[in-house]
Amino acid sequence: MQKLASVKNFFANITEIDRWSVDMEDIDNVLRIETSGNMLESNVIDLLGEINLYCQDLT
Repeated sequence: MQKLASVKNFFANITEIDRWSVDMEDIDNVLRIETSGNMLESNVIDLLGEINLYCQDLT
């Protein structure tokens, strides 16, 4: 839950992120994000890396 709180606080300061959720019941803890503007998948991955969270695109 500590990591989830970190994500919540971090995303609160990013205006391009409209909505986000984490499926905590999924083994991969899938993060879903709705954005406005030009935010790319790679931007999200880099941003999460800044707070020491690993993220990758699931195909």
